[in-house]
Amino acid sequence: MSMLKHYVELPRAVHILCLGSFINRLASFLAPFLTLYLCETLGFGEGRATLAMGVFGAGSICAALVGGHLADAVGRKPIMLLGLIGSATVLLALGYIRSYAGILAAIFLLAFVADMYRPAASAMIADLVPIERRPYANSLMYLSVNLGFAIAPVIGGILSKLSFKLLFTLDSTTSLIYAAIIAIMIRETRPATKAGEVSSVIPPMAAFRRILSDRTFLRFCAATLLVSSIYQQAVSTLPLYLKSIGIDRVHYGWIIALNGALIAICQLPITWFVFRFDRVRLIAIAALVTGIGFGLHGFAATSLQFAGAVAIWTIGEMLQSPLVPTIVAELAPVELRARYFGVVSMCFSGGNMLAAPLGGQVLEHFGGRSLWTGCFVMGILAAMLYGSLRSKLPPRAAGVGR
Repeated sequence: MSMLKHYVELPRAVHILCLGSFINRLASFLAPFLTLYLCETLGFGEGRATLAMGVFGAGSICAALVGGHLADAVGRKPIMLLGLIGSATVLLALGYIRSYAGILAAIFLLAFVADMYRPAASAMIADLVPIERRPYANSLMYLSVNLGFAIAPVIGGILSKLSFKLLFTLDSTTSLIYAAIIAIMIRETRPATKAGEVSSVIPPMAAFRRILSDRTFLRFCAATLLVSSIYQQAVSTLPLYLKSIGIDRVHYGWIIALNGALIAICQLPITWFVFRFDRVRLIAIAALVTGIGFGLHGFAATSLQFAGAVAIWTIGEMLQSPLVPTIVAELAPVELRARYFGVVSMCFSGGNMLAAPLGGQVLEHFGGRSLWTGCFVMGILAAMLYGSLRSKLPPRAAGVGR
């Protein structure tokens, strides 16, 4: 009960955001099945399909820059609504586009509008929750997202046998439901310096220079980019690799759903347990475990063996997920909070833009063993980068129990 108390006592708005994220993620079929849709339904090759994932990453990077600035300048709530309603609109259109150029344009636009939501939502949670309770709020949000993800690939794998267009329609509908929840039940949280006076907005170039001068934050971002590049293979090259060795997309849906199921079961107790330990050491261990898990895909041959590898890298993901936004919130100045989250969101988007097409090329020309070995090496590098931050972070960000 003492563990659950930390989560139950979070602000009501955090619980509402988590519920909306679960509903939205419950029908987030696009990412796990996009490469298969482009290959099987539209007839594009593996290289072109994974290039489309790279375009998605490029759109996400632009969204992180624009969304982070607007969330600090205009407010968290309107940018979240813009992202959800915009993505719902583009998703509906995507099911009717057949040309490769049109698909790339739609995917870029989808990523741009959808990922404007992320820095605004992360900043809102940081606004609502005091420093010592943020890991619990971030963990609960991550749980809600992955609880939906535990179900979505299984449903998506079955429904994709009927119609990919149905997947796009359901995904669009849940985005609109989440937008309605935010519009009705969430108030704006952008900090104010005085009563009735919203904090001054730092111009984009001045903010950019301040972020570039924060070398500790940039090193943290470099490590996060490496880890996100590894994770991206789960939804870009892994389904293609499984298909190449005779494991169909329904089995892929079950394999990847294990990731969400484990997070749904274990995320809250793991966060409660590790909260007392050093954050930098934990996030370095998380990166290493992630690299090991993905590296083991190169030695797997059956669905059960792939599920075992997924279970290992999911442990790394569960360790890392509440730590990244918690450390960012502590490193970021209040007036740049959403833009710091925007830069971190760019790291995850960079995984889409760079790692998806690069992974596709490695898989196509050098084979799966080379791809998964590369993931293992990146995990080691990320762990070393995270570990090097131990003496650079302020005490509050470096040690969990302080």
